[in-house]
Amino acid sequence: MSSVPGENFQLSEAQLGPGTVAIVTGAAEGLGKGFVECLLKKGAKGVCLVDINDRKGEETLRELTAKFGEDRVMFVKGDVTSDSDVEAAFSKTIEKFGHVNVMVNNAGLVNERQPEICYSVNTVGSTRGTYTAIKYMNPANGGNGGKIINIASEAGLMPISHIPVYCASKLAVVGFTKSLAADPQFAEQGITFGVLCPGLANTHILEKALYRDQESGVKQARELKATFGVMEISEVQDAFLRLLLDDSWSGKAMLATKREGIKSV
Repeated sequence: MSSVPGENFQLSEAQLGPGTVAIVTGAAEGLGKGFVECLLKKGAKGVCLVDINDRKGEETLRELTAKFGEDRVMFVKGDVTSDSDVEAAFSKTIEKFGHVNVMVNNAGLVNERQPEICYSVNTVGSTRGTYTAIKYMNPANGGNGGKIINIASEAGLMPISHIPVYCASKLAVVGFTKSLAADPQFAEQGITFGVLCPGLANTHILEKALYRDQESGVKQARELKATFGVMEISEVQDAFLRLLLDDSWSGKAMLATKREGIKSV
């Protein structure tokens, strides 16, 4: 028997429910933008992009509005390390779309020089976004359940000597998400969880932020990509949608890499 859940699941035929409303953090570019696009293509009623970079966020909003219509997409400038910013993202999304039933905690960075920043964004940011989503999805608070997807990394499952702080921050996201998924109270509330651990993707996160100097960072990023392979954003999108739409993946951590495809970890 295959160790991969949902091996017969047909992603091409799956669609989101017509009432799907999502919040995606770190959505101005890279994987976050890719997640927003595939949610809209799969039929989401509305998606709120949250990002600290308002210039890039507004640019992406204009691009997506032209493709999908202004009634289906919005942008909120927000810092995932701020309680008030995360709360504001939810309240503004609910004001426009009526509810939130998908939360994607994607915002992340590499900062080996300042570990407190790396942990604050990657680990605490995902934790804060998750607990805020739980509050609004809880039927006791007027919600109707939902799905929370946390974006970790293959780096959270293995040692990578160039980026130990980043590895630790993403390992914490995996443990946090799987622990919540094991708590029966959330299933009773109709809230489910998943954690996606993609391999290196075709974005600029590594070149921008590896420690030491810029030249060293680019060199290290090239070494990592040569070793592990590079996923296209479209490949990560497919893994994300499978984790979101295929119920057999509920509560699990999905590793998605160029070398091995997808598997449960």
